[in-house]
Amino acid sequence: MESMNLADGTQKTFISAREFLESWDKEIYEMTNLDLFIYLMVNHVGNQLEKRYFASSRQNSPLQLTFNDIGTLCFNLGDSFEYFLEEEGYVKRASHDLWEAETRSQAYQNESDGMTQRKKRLKTFFSGGLVREQSFRVELMENVILDTLIQFYYEELGIEIEEDDLELIRLADFIEDVIINFIRQEGKALLQRPADPAIDSFEGLLESEDDYDPQREWEEGDEEEGVYHEDIEWGGIDAEYEDIFETIQRFIDEAECDSRDAGCVSRDIELFREFLTESAEITTIYEVCEEHFLEFMSIWLIQKTAQVPDPPFSRIFQTLARFVTWLAHNYNLDYKHSFLKYYEQVKTEVPRVVRALNTYLDEYSLFDVMIYRDDPDIPQMAGFYEVKRMRNRLARTFDLVNVHLFDQIDNVKLNSSVYSRLKTGDILAATLIQQGNRWEVLEIQFIYPKASRPFVD
Repeated sequence: MESMNLADGTQKTFISAREFLESWDKEIYEMTNLDLFIYLMVNHVGNQLEKRYFASSRQNSPLQLTFNDIGTLCFNLGDSFEYFLEEEGYVKRASHDLWEAETRSQAYQNESDGMTQRKKRLKTFFSGGLVREQSFRVELMENVILDTLIQFYYEELGIEIEEDDLELIRLADFIEDVIINFIRQEGKALLQRPADPAIDSFEGLLESEDDYDPQREWEEGDEEEGVYHEDIEWGGIDAEYEDIFETIQRFIDEAECDSRDAGCVSRDIELFREFLTESAEITTIYEVCEEHFLEFMSIWLIQKTAQVPDPPFSRIFQTLARFVTWLAHNYNLDYKHSFLKYYEQVKTEVPRVVRALNTYLDEYSLFDVMIYRDDPDIPQMAGFYEVKRMRNRLARTFDLVNVHLFDQIDNVKLNSSVYSRLKTGDILAATLIQQGNRWEVLEIQFIYPKASRPFVD
C-alpha cells in the first residue's frame, strides 16, 4: 500500500497523484494550489472515513464502503468541491485551455460574480469567525456533500437514499467536519492564493511514485499503459556542439515513436525551429534562452498564422510544452517555470489578436490604401504603436503611444470594425496619416499582444 504525508502523519493513498492528474482533466503544468489542496483533501477524507467512520461498529451499515469505493467517493467530493468554488466550471475550463484556447477564452473572460464571491468567502474563512464558518458549512453541505453522497450511492452501488435518511445525515455531518477541520489545518497556505501554480508540488508527489517519468506528465497521455521514454543515446555526440537541426530531429523522432500525433508535432516544432534559426539565429540548443519562447509565441507565431483559417494555437502550445519538458529531461535545460509564466500571458491573447488581425484583413482595401500611401503631400509615419486608451467606441478613436519614440498621439481614428476587438496594451504595426487636425490609421500590418513589447522593432 502506498502512503503519503498529510497533516496527521503517514496515511494511505486512496487516490495517487498520477490517478488524480489523469482524472482531473488537466495537465501537470496547469495544476494550481486549489488543485493541490483538493488532492490532499481527497486523501485526508478517505483516511478519516476508513479509520474513524467505517469502524467495526458500522460493519453492517448499508452505507459501508470498500477501500476502492472510499477512494471514488472522496474523488467525487473533491470534484464537487472544485465545481462549488468555480461556479459553472469557468476557471477550470480557462485553466485547461492550453489545448483549447480559442473555444474557451470567452469563458475565461466572463468569470462569474458568484464564483468570485465564493473564493473571497473561502479566503476569509480563516478569520471570519463563527458566523462566516456556519454560512460556509451550510453551502458546503447543500452544494457538495449531500448531492455527491446521494448520487454516488445510487450510481455506483445502486442504493437509493432519501435526503432525510438518518445514516446519510450522520455520514454527511462527519464529512463536513473533516473538510472544515482540514481547511483550518492545511488550507491557509494554499487557499489564500488558489490560482498560483503547484507544478513543483505535484512533481514532488509524482517522483515518489515508482512509475514517474516527467516527460509523460507534460504530454497528452495518449501513450499506451506502461510505455515510457528512455534517455537519449548520445552515440558519442557532444550535445554542446550539436546542431539545432539535430536536436529538433531527435525530438521529432521520439515523438514519432511515442505519439499518435507525430505529424502534428513535427509541423509545430518545425515552426519553432524556423524561428530559432531564421529570426534568433540560434545554432545549438544551449543558445536558446527563456525569452525565445515568449518571442516565438507573441511575435513569430502571429506573423506565421495571419490569414490562416483556424490556426491550431492550442496544439502548438501543447507541442512547445512537450518540447520544454523533453529538454529538461534530456539536456538538463529547465524552462518549465518560465514557459508557464509566458503561456499565461499569451494563451488567450494570441488567438484574440490573430482573430482581430484577420477581421481587419478581411475588410482591407489595397486600392484605398494606395491612394494615400507615399503621397508626399500627406504627413505619414509608420512604426509600432501601443494602444494607451480606448477613447470613443462610437467614433472608433483611441490614444496611441509610439513604442520607440515614446510620444503619445491622441484621438487617432480607426475606420474598421476591428476597433471593437482591440484592447489597451495591444501593439499595432501600422502606418498613420494626418487628416485635418488629427491622425488616422491608414494601414495595419500586424496586431500583437502586450506581452510582445520587448521584441517589437
